[in-house]
Amino acid sequence: MTMMTADSGVTASVADTHTHSDDKAHVKPSTMYLIAFLVVALAVGLIATMGLGGLILWGVGATWIMLALLVVMTAGG
Repeated sequence: MTMMTADSGVTASVADTHTHSDDKAHVKPSTMYLIAFLVVALAVGLIATMGLGGLILWGVGATWIMLALLVVMTAGG
């Protein structure tokens, strides 16, 4: 018979998230502003060079990026 989580107790399979320290590196606000500026600049550049096609291309690209992020965030579930 296989051993289930209910047999051994839930504490064996749940990670302890309360032992983290606050000295971990965080993303600087200036880095996030730079990324946001680059995203907007890329969108404006595509629209300026290709018009409506650039806007459509930007929407398709953003959709694929969001789908890729969802896949990465849920991988290893």
